[in-house]
Order: sequence, then structure tokens, then C-alpha cells
Amino acid sequence: MGSSGLGKAATLDELLCTCIEMFDDNGELDNSYLPRIVLLMHRWYLSSTELAEKLLCMYRNATGESCNEFRLKICYFMRYWILKFPAEFNLDLGLIRMTEEFREVASQLGYE
Repeated sequence: MGSSGLGKAATLDELLCTCIEMFDDNGELDNSYLPRIVLLMHRWYLSSTELAEKLLCMYRNATGESCNEFRLKICYFMRYWILKFPAEFNLDLGLIRMTEEFREVASQLGYE
């Protein structure tokens, strides 16, 4: 039966980090469908507001030499989410509030 990889699941943090790291330095996404799949299916496990809160936490808590690059990629992931699924951001008040908070935090940290 064989594969030792079967049965091993990624944590939410690992899954989000993988999606975030798929964006290049210019905000372009390679040919992967993983970010789209995660954004389509996340509601099975957590609300859109909770996902936005998780991304905001990752943004705030980024440290190390490449923290600015990682933060920028989180912004690219958020932009991708907004562009691909705009209806979510029109209908979910909690998500709208979290997006506004995300912008405020980014602005406070010197990013637009």
C-alpha cells in the first residue's frame, strides 16, 4: 500500500504559508491552484473573518530577515482573495472590518 506521506495533513499555518510563498516578489502567482482552492474551501473549517484574522496575525507576528518580504506576500494573497472573490468582501461585515484593520496595521508599520 505504500506511501508514507498518506495520512499526513498540513496545519492551517503550514497551508497558508505555502499559499503565501507561492507569490513572487512582484505579486504574481505561478500556475498553482492551491491558493484558489484554499480560498474556495476555507469555509468548511473556519469563517472568512477568522481566516482574515489569521492572516493579520501572521502579518503582525512576522519576524526575521525576510519579514518584510513575507508581509508583502501576505498582502499579495489578500489582494488575490479580494480580486478573485469580491462578493465575499461585499457581503461579510466581519470580513470587511478585518480588511480595514489589516490596512490600518500595514499603514502603521509603514506599508500602503
